[in-house]
Amino acid sequence: MKTTLRSCERLVTTAQLQKGVSLIIVLMFLVILSGLAITAIQGSSFAARIAANEADRTIAFQAAEAALRDAEYDIQGLRADGVTLCADPSPTAHTSKVNCRVQRIYFGDGFDTACTLGRCVRAVPAPTPLPDPVWEVAANWSTTSTTSVIYGENTGAVDLPVVSRQPRYMLEYFKQGDSPVYRVTAVGFGANDSTQVVLQSAIKGKPL
Repeated sequence: MKTTLRSCERLVTTAQLQKGVSLIIVLMFLVILSGLAITAIQGSSFAARIAANEADRTIAFQAAEAALRDAEYDIQGLRADGVTLCADPSPTAHTSKVNCRVQRIYFGDGFDTACTLGRCVRAVPAPTPLPDPVWEVAANWSTTSTTSVIYGENTGAVDLPVVSRQPRYMLEYFKQGDSPVYRVTAVGFGANDSTQVVLQSAIKGKPL
């Protein structure tokens, strides 16, 4: 009789141990599954942020391209449609959205080291050491800067939608042989003001 009771006690103890081990295994699986779920959520959130940042960069890139095109029309004396010639220069003071640059661009005329109205030329002889290029100075791209030109100011182009602020550009004049060369630097902004894209292009004018 005593032997039978001991056998039952051993069976009960073994069953309890098995239940305890099963509980631990289930808990381990829950922890693993929870970790996988958290990782998946974090990965999805990270991918969404990357996609949003890339979309905003695309907006800024397109804005910078629009500013480059606007600068080219400005140099050629054209309105925003790229066909219509600007009217004769007005004697009135320079104002925003005049549809035409007050002082038309002819072979570097009006370009100076102060970058007046966005027209820049490096001092000759250049100071030693050379100063930073004007387009690398962040203050030259502020909304109040006269060193850069806001999009549409000299062509009458309509403001771009979505962007946090309108793109800007500046012109630099160089003489290459008998031909004038203008380096255009444009900065575009995304829907987020911290998203910025800088593009440059060079335009070679007719020989002097």
